[in-house]
Amino acid sequence: MFGGDEVVKAKGGAGSATLSMASAAAKFTDFVLSALNNRKTPLRPCAYVQSTICSDPEVTFFASPIKLGPEGIVEVMGPSVQLTEFEQQKMKEMLPELKDSIKKGVSFGKNYKL
Repeated sequence: MFGGDEVVKAKGGAGSATLSMASAAAKFTDFVLSALNNRKTPLRPCAYVQSTICSDPEVTFFASPIKLGPEGIVEVMGPSVQLTEFEQQKMKEMLPELKDSIKKGVSFGKNYKL
């Protein structure tokens, strides 16, 4: 959520994170276009998608590696690394905020009118 702020801090206030966001968007677009053309890619992009990757049943969306195909997401893959104890603790600490964000997002999606 504050990744751009972290980049600006790391640059000592001498710039923005726009290039980082643009690079990420360009890479993800390349994955999508490759999938649409049924081309295999060696890397798996990550996306915030509906998932059962988290053992908590209220966490129905999570950033996960995905496999893409011409019709969209082919597979939501599990984690490729084990979390350290520190990371596991931070995961527990962030879950209430994530659950709240999921509820807000689902509610927005259900009530959005074109």
